Amino acid sequence: FESVDDWRGYFLSHSAFVVRATNNGMDSSKKDSSRSGEILGCFYVKPNYPGRCSHVCNGGFITAPRFRRLGVGRLMGRVFLRAAKDLGYKSSYFNLVFKSNVGSVLMWESLGFERVAVLENAAALEGMEEGELDTAYGYRYDLEKLPDNYRP
Repeated sequence: FESVDDWRGYFLSHSAFVVRATNNGMDSSKKDSSRSGEILGCFYVKPNYPGRCSHVCNGGFITAPRFRRLGVGRLMGRVFLRAAKDLGYKSSYFNLVFKSNVGSVLMWESLGFERVAVLENAAALEGMEEGELDTAYGYRYDLEKLPDNYRP
């Protein structure tokens, strides 16, 4: 995004959620602690397609770097499922889960998302060699199969 306002317009255009620390605890470095109320991560839920396909949602997730590998992403993924169903979506589809983000791939699969698409040469990501393109996967979750008593 070229500006914070551009980012806000995209990320905050529908339902956005923030995960905050409820008490003090250690971050992933084990050298620093979180403070009560500190933001650990955030995510959005919004239609993946407009109009006739607006019952299919998408999500975007950001975990604060120092809180990665502590279960924050998994918590947001589980809450995403509950929130998306409660918001009336029938299905979720993540268009671009990158092969190089192994943790994300493993997490979505462990939460029951089904890989339904492979897009070779999808993106030139930061940290990749010049001219190298990463593969993207598409993941789907049938929210109608999520039990009504599902608790994140």
